[in-house]
Amino acid sequence: MISLHTIKTTSPKPKRQTISVQDGSGVFFVVEPEGNNCKRFVGVTRFPRGRQGKKKEISLGIFGKDINTKTDIEQILRTWDSLKQWCKETGESPDKFFAKDEYQPSEVSLKDVFFKWFEFYKKTVKETTWSDRKNKLNQMLKFFGEDLPISEMEWRNGGRKRVLGMMEVMENRGSHNHAGRCRSVLKDIFEYAIDQDLMEEGQNPASKKPKTECIGYTPESNPTIDWKDVPELFNSLKTNSPNSSKLTQLAVKFYLMSCIRVGAIVRLEWDWFDESENLWIIPASTNGLKNKLKNSGKDYDHLIPVTQEMRQVMDELRTFTGFQEYVFYSPEGKKYPHLNPETINTFLSRLGYKNILTGHGWRRVVVTAGQEIGGFNREIIERQIGQRGHKQGAIGVYDRTQFLDQRRELMNWWTKELVNQGMEI
Repeated sequence: MISLHTIKTTSPKPKRQTISVQDGSGVFFVVEPEGNNCKRFVGVTRFPRGRQGKKKEISLGIFGKDINTKTDIEQILRTWDSLKQWCKETGESPDKFFAKDEYQPSEVSLKDVFFKWFEFYKKTVKETTWSDRKNKLNQMLKFFGEDLPISEMEWRNGGRKRVLGMMEVMENRGSHNHAGRCRSVLKDIFEYAIDQDLMEEGQNPASKKPKTECIGYTPESNPTIDWKDVPELFNSLKTNSPNSSKLTQLAVKFYLMSCIRVGAIVRLEWDWFDESENLWIIPASTNGLKNKLKNSGKDYDHLIPVTQEMRQVMDELRTFTGFQEYVFYSPEGKKYPHLNPETINTFLSRLGYKNILTGHGWRRVVVTAGQEIGGFNREIIERQIGQRGHKQGAIGVYDRTQFLDQRRELMNWWTKELVNQGMEI
């Protein structure tokens, strides 16, 4: 380390003199040219970090004013180490280090920000989506504390550690996917806070996906069965070991034939059936179709061509609910006026198919068998099961293709094939 003797005896010269305070430290003793006669200390680094960054010179004090002793010089070196570590953790420019302590914490609480974002978010998505986000918000508020100032969540104030701590707790109980989703929600919330001038730019603690996120975790897809196992499924449906109601049995059969999501099937209304066209027209806004809020026009209505086999099930359903609004009207329902969307999965589980088959897993049977056994084009099957891949991208705005004739052919083959495999109607 540079000695006090060197500092005191180094005289100004026509050109600026720079002497390393300690090899490799990045801190230098600078003697300004004759006329200025100033001796001072500076730290030199690059920002952003790496060879592409620009050289930054940070003033650390003047000899004879701020720095007088060997202890003062040692303190300079410690301060410089702290500055570099702070820049590494926060991504901030080194010239902001000495101003960080002057920052006044915001009086806006985390609860206030969450509420403001939630009210904004409700206007952009469907009810099922914002309801899910609301549950996540409540869970995260309990973890962080609803009265925590939003400024305490900024990266420079330890917000990153708080976010990682929350994720670690969730991951330790096996909720890896949930932890990642919560971080993603936080990222959106804090971006909103920055946009509304409630948090400073560049301080979003959830902006970067941690390298450890979901490491060692393999997402579990919905369980499904092979085509060869379908007859056994229908035999179990016939046996009805859970002794489920006739309405539930008919709902399961209609679901297996219709190729659309469970959430949409249980919400079917009799008025949606077009008798003249022999077609179910499910409005685009129906929960369960997975349409975005903005995709509510007729171009996004879902069409289900009706077959002879489906008609038989519908005729039987009319004897139960033909005078009601909903096809699967359920007077015993507490949360819904129709069957609960979980009814079909619950039935399959009680039937002995827990971890073997779910309603959503059946869609894989449709897609696979439709191509391998039926020989149908994948695009036709995708439209029938309610996928919107053809609506994506710039050209998707103009794509109104329904391929209804081909879908009628698919549905006629599909429902007859299910009967051939053992489905009783």
